[in-house]
Amino acid sequence: MTELTKKQLEVMDSFIKEKPKIVVASGAKRAGKTFVFILLFLMHIAKYEGQGLSFIIGGATQASIRRNILDDMEAILGKELKLNKSNAVTIFGNKVYCFDGAQSDSWKKARGFTAAGALMNEGTALHDTFVKEVISRCSYQGARVLIDTNPENPAHSVKKDYIDKDGQMLKSGRLNIRAFNFTLFDNDKLDPEYVESIVASTPSGMFTDRDIHGLWVAAEGVIYRDFNKDVHYISSEEFAKKNIVKHFAGVDWGYDHYGSIVVLAEDDKGDVFVCEEHAHRHKEIDDWVKIAKDVKARYGNINFYCDTARPEHTERFRREKLRAINGKKNVVPGIESVARHFKTERLYIVRDKVKRFDDEIYMYVWGDNGEPVKLWDDVLDALRYAIYTHYYKEIMTGKR
Repeated sequence: MTELTKKQLEVMDSFIKEKPKIVVASGAKRAGKTFVFILLFLMHIAKYEGQGLSFIIGGATQASIRRNILDDMEAILGKELKLNKSNAVTIFGNKVYCFDGAQSDSWKKARGFTAAGALMNEGTALHDTFVKEVISRCSYQGARVLIDTNPENPAHSVKKDYIDKDGQMLKSGRLNIRAFNFTLFDNDKLDPEYVESIVASTPSGMFTDRDIHGLWVAAEGVIYRDFNKDVHYISSEEFAKKNIVKHFAGVDWGYDHYGSIVVLAEDDKGDVFVCEEHAHRHKEIDDWVKIAKDVKARYGNINFYCDTARPEHTERFRREKLRAINGKKNVVPGIESVARHFKTERLYIVRDKVKRFDDEIYMYVWGDNGEPVKLWDDVLDALRYAIYTHYYKEIMTGKR
């Protein structure tokens, strides 16, 4: 078995000796939170071996449960964990039910039975009512609840309701809640060069605070802090010297506000260039089809990654033999992918080919709710759809 880090051993020691009912591990990505919780959850299930009790694994989606939890469990146990029609699997003679908990009505999946324990992965991606319902289901004598999560806005319910109540005691004298914070540097098993690379490529501001230091900080200020006009703007003359190997585009539908199509080019080194911007107000779909067909005539049958807010427009593109693909609209991960391209100097803007971008890049800011302010975002949304969707597999595997 993989040797545990000092932080993981600290968590395990608390779980065994202090016996808190609810344990929360929050903090940086790749810090080892989930792995130690999987070990502890399996230990807890094993304590009731052969008793036919019920346990819960909660995650944002069934796919994320498989990727983040079950695959590692299979490696630890040395056997395949195949879910039945009830999305349950038998482990140590007990039933472990896997519930996706991101939606407002997800809590209904967890009601109706008594559980002896739960492991909830990506706590901030779960709906608050689901988290609370799962905890309420864990009413069997000795039940334990484990929640791992990356940090978000400090006003999030996971932080307010559990992390901020670290050390809370029950009337019986039992410890109710214990919370642990992880930083990237707590994972002392990582290759130092890998850590150095992650630190260097993580966008400044909120992303560094959360993803490296595990801090629950509010998003504030300009979103793309690492954009530097002296670095990221290039001229058409400089761009002409690049060996371009492919083109693709992002589309943000608009009418009263700006709609936009941005065309991106990738060179043989993997660097990306915004080489065209089309941003207009009060254009009809016929106009956008004309613009897109002109782009296609010059660059070939390229992908157009489209805003999904107007499916009828995307369908019109398809009828016009344009390769229109629904863009992935996950806002914060998409922003992080663009920000990382700026941070690592893999994204450049051909200055004389854009206009609206010049204004948006400095006016695109975080709102009080932790989401981008819906102003000055039209070209930047098209850019986000294009980069996050086109490079999604590479982004998910850490290759980009």
